[in-house]
Amino acid sequence: MSENDLHVASVRENVRVFTLGGESIVTSYGANCTAVAGRESVLLVDPLIAPVYARQIEAAVASWTPLPIRYVLVTHHHTDHALGAGYFAAKGATVVSHRACRDRMAAEHASLIEARRKQPHLTDLFADAEAYLPAVVFEKDFAFDLGGIETRALHPGPGHTPGDAIVHLAVESVAICGDLVSSGYHVNYEDATVANLEGGLELLRFLGARTYVPGHGSPGSVELLDGQAVYHRTLRALADRAADQTEFSSLARGAYPGFLLEEILPAGKKSLGSRPA
Repeated sequence: MSENDLHVASVRENVRVFTLGGESIVTSYGANCTAVAGRESVLLVDPLIAPVYARQIEAAVASWTPLPIRYVLVTHHHTDHALGAGYFAAKGATVVSHRACRDRMAAEHASLIEARRKQPHLTDLFADAEAYLPAVVFEKDFAFDLGGIETRALHPGPGHTPGDAIVHLAVESVAICGDLVSSGYHVNYEDATVANLEGGLELLRFLGARTYVPGHGSPGSVELLDGQAVYHRTLRALADRAADQTEFSSLARGAYPGFLLEEILPAGKKSLGSRPA
């Protein structure tokens, strides 16, 4: 199996999660894409980092259901979750995001794509990636009409990023968390409103879902939220204790051995700690 094979997990009969796994940019940093099938159409949440992977997801969905992909929800502006949606936008799907997510996409994506195309090992991956903007934005919530199921996007307030969104499937008892929750992966705090992170977890807890789909890592129960809250508190304490980014990274690796995405740890010191890096 190559590192770019798409792994599929069936969460419910009508809910599937796709990921490339791993922790590098060429596997979308291990981000999850979730497909939700109603009676009439499909919603995709976060179709990864580039059109080449969006096409893989499209093929995987087509092998599962004949229903069209009518909607795409982007949980936040980070490219590992958002850039692949441009492929579906070009094919006529309606891309939805929070307004602040769209604003950050408009400000950042074109320059990020250009910079990555100049890196030889990324040129092919981003060759046909294009900056785009979601066609529909919301402030508090948005209901998707997939036919026969209740599917709603909610804005928990600024948390992982200013424009976070989560998706709640009430009947299926599933919550799609974006990067408010990661399982087995370190958290990227560069755009976080750290004081509000646990508020986002409390909203997810309030939904009372049986299954939570994290932005990175395997789906699980409410214990994922408990673990994420402890992780945030632990890393904040380590950031205050550490003298610099190197010490912080070392302490975080020791506290969470085996967690992926260690490359983002140094930036966490600046975002979390009260002492200068």
